[in-house]
Amino acid sequence: MAREPFDVLTTTAADLQSLLQHGRITSVEIADVYRRHIERYNAKLHAIITLNPRFAETAQRLDEERRAGKSRGPLHGIPIIVKDAFNTVSSTGMPTTVGSFALAKSHVPKNATLIDALIKQGLIVLGKANLTEFCGFKGTGGWSAVGGMCQSPYISGGFKRGEKRKGETAPGGSSTGSAVGVAAGFSPLSLGTETSGSLTTPASRAALYALKLTTGSVSMEGVWQVAASFDTAGGMAKSVLDLALLSDVLLRQTSPGRKSLVNAMQKDWNGISVGFVDINLWRLPPEVRDPVPGYDEQCVLDYDDAIKLLRELGAKVTNPVYITPPEKWLVERGIDVNDLMTDIMRSQARAGCENYLRTLDHSQVTGLQDIIDFNDANPEKEYDEVFCPNQNGLRKAQSFSMSAEDIEKNLRICKQWAATEGVDKVIEEHGVDVIVAPCDSFFAGVSVASQYPLASIPFSYVTSSGRPYGLHVIARANEEDKIIKFMSAWEETMPPCRVPNLEAL
Repeated sequence: MAREPFDVLTTTAADLQSLLQHGRITSVEIADVYRRHIERYNAKLHAIITLNPRFAETAQRLDEERRAGKSRGPLHGIPIIVKDAFNTVSSTGMPTTVGSFALAKSHVPKNATLIDALIKQGLIVLGKANLTEFCGFKGTGGWSAVGGMCQSPYISGGFKRGEKRKGETAPGGSSTGSAVGVAAGFSPLSLGTETSGSLTTPASRAALYALKLTTGSVSMEGVWQVAASFDTAGGMAKSVLDLALLSDVLLRQTSPGRKSLVNAMQKDWNGISVGFVDINLWRLPPEVRDPVPGYDEQCVLDYDDAIKLLRELGAKVTNPVYITPPEKWLVERGIDVNDLMTDIMRSQARAGCENYLRTLDHSQVTGLQDIIDFNDANPEKEYDEVFCPNQNGLRKAQSFSMSAEDIEKNLRICKQWAATEGVDKVIEEHGVDVIVAPCDSFFAGVSVASQYPLASIPFSYVTSSGRPYGLHVIARANEEDKIIKFMSAWEETMPPCRVPNLEAL
């Protein structure tokens, strides 16, 4: 096999842009390299549901614009994969399925607003990424009826059947294909959505940088949403610069004059103040993960070493800072704040489904009950005895209801826990810019309930399996610049991420 002009596993979008600007490669050539790589490995990883049949035409047009002296932006001519929850107009030849055969033949009249924003800036939508079906309401994390079970590129043999949903070989949450696709070299960038850990969890298990943007800061028009109160979008990348550039595209669609996040980047720890939560209070409970010998001890040592290193390099570090874990924040007897968030999601899921279906010109389903009926009528397509034995999540969403008044009351309670007496209190008491916590936890719920931005950063690798694990970084609403500032200093400090051995899969 001929040697490719660049290494898809390590090359960043910024690297590719430099090659393009110096005339050493074309966007057509770049896209074709990724196409060949996807065709070679996707059958093992199940990260991509659909390749864009017209990507070469788009790349050719962008190359012509470049030769004519026109650049749409710093990501002009760069490929990206997008979660198959974002509408792509049917004329592109890329169906939008949200992982379900019930939507495979739907007609989409226009792109999601964020897809148009990407295209306007010259990105090439290379394909649609696999996901947990209906963004987490059906099937194991990373499985969909259309795409199959997405697999981690770091785990030889893939997901171990029978393992718990947050187990050692699990690839992560509902934006799994977006994470695996970048880690496996299918694209330098990806776009995902997040309700609760849907984007940041799979990114952390793929050794990527990811940033869930402040809830409400980007348009979710033309996107399948689980809960309108919580859902938002964000990008994944192998570098902080790439992530900042992609986040700029997303945020500037609604705020055109917003200052670039690239301006927040720095190479040292000067002026950065960070609080670390107690890792022993933020762990995945045993009911969602299998025991891994030595892992708990390893992550404590890694965590303590990172805190020590940051202090030595000049960061102002407060350790520990305290945020009450959700299972310990009791709203009333037997009900904690986790239950409230779940109830809000269930109460809004049916409306989210109906709102999405109204964006379609044609579909064989018109509501959530139609989807449930379709699944029951097509069990050979829509069920899997291991990954999706039932559709209890959809059934619960269909039957559950909550008044608007109760939703607002519960949102206030969630905000009180996560923001007022959580993130805000820590920031005000300790004077920190950001708060750090382990990704192998339910800390993403703090971001859900507060509606604050949340990042994941590469951290370490489980000794026994080689699985990556990362850290969360949270700041207040619309303070993505403080997160990027921390992330860029972190990237300069830590060794390069390991690349997966795709031949060993």
